[in-house]
Amino acid sequence: MDFEKNFQKLKQLVDRLEGENLGIEDSLKLYDEAIKLGKSCIDSLKESKGKLELLNKDLTRISLEQDDQ
Repeated sequence: MDFEKNFQKLKQLVDRLEGENLGIEDSLKLYDEAIKLGKSCIDSLKESKGKLELLNKDLTRISLEQDDQ
């Protein structure tokens, strides 16, 4: 799953946890799933950040190479 899908599902889980009168077992299951989705979202963001940093380095290198000419 990608970030957007995971984040949307996470929001739905939070809404259920906040809005529904769930038993402890159901709440714990939803909470566990929410934690896993949250971690997945964070991992996706970290991966995207790394890609952006690499792209920015390439852009800076290209810019510097053009300035040298």
